[in-house]
Amino acid sequence: MCSDKPDYIRMWDEQMARAFQQKRTAGEDNGSFWDNPVNVDRYVKRLQNDDRGRVEKQLASMKIPQGSSVLDIGAGPGTLSVPLALSGSSVTVVEPSGPMIRGMETYRALTNAPPIRVIQKTWEEASLLEIGRHDVVIASLSLMMENIRDCIKKMDACANSAVHLFWFLIPPSLSRGNKDLWPLLHGEPYDYEPTADILWNVLFQLGIYANLTVESRSVGQAYTSVEEMHQDYYTRLLANTDEQKGVVDRYLGERIRKTENGYVLPGTSKTAHIWWEK
Repeated sequence: MCSDKPDYIRMWDEQMARAFQQKRTAGEDNGSFWDNPVNVDRYVKRLQNDDRGRVEKQLASMKIPQGSSVLDIGAGPGTLSVPLALSGSSVTVVEPSGPMIRGMETYRALTNAPPIRVIQKTWEEASLLEIGRHDVVIASLSLMMENIRDCIKKMDACANSAVHLFWFLIPPSLSRGNKDLWPLLHGEPYDYEPTADILWNVLFQLGIYANLTVESRSVGQAYTSVEEMHQDYYTRLLANTDEQKGVVDRYLGERIRKTENGYVLPGTSKTAHIWWEK
């Protein structure tokens, strides 16, 4: 007998596979954006300026006891792991990108945070033996994973107390710009990654009854200059030719706003914090 219930695990995997394949077809490897030191350096600078409030809210929402052992999956340049190390947690990160790891070390050194253990692999590649068990497992905006069933089960197996996931409830403002521009640049609709409503249902399908809260931000991505914004969009959208860059320039020129601290493309974002306790 066929079940009429939606298969959210399959839905996630297929939607993520389409998003990956579209970028590969257009000429990008999955990790290439974050393998670019220029992009990583820009992100580290944001951590020390306009993203600090967002990070503090994330940390407060998790209520991680001081001295906990924390595993940060897809830690990037230490967005959460460096502040956690500073607060007294013993932190291990799983992060495949060399430039990201170097960015994290730069950020750690700037803040005089204690050493952070690094496993330079994707979450899928890292074994349970080398990861070990930790009080708390975190994955913040780092769920670009196709085999979501096994990835979630591994996170759950590594956690003694709790797992905290942060993911987009609606596509981020950058991706919504992609929706407008991708067809003009590449001749096809833009394939979004699956969103947090699907993720919550994936967990339910796996027998994990998670909590969910939502954070809304009414300010779009900030940039220090128009040139920085243009370069960011060229890279994200794989705009390589002069014609493609001209399309991006015209689109941004019609929407860009000047602020006290630089330039912004207005947009609202909603991020879900999904967590469960063991």
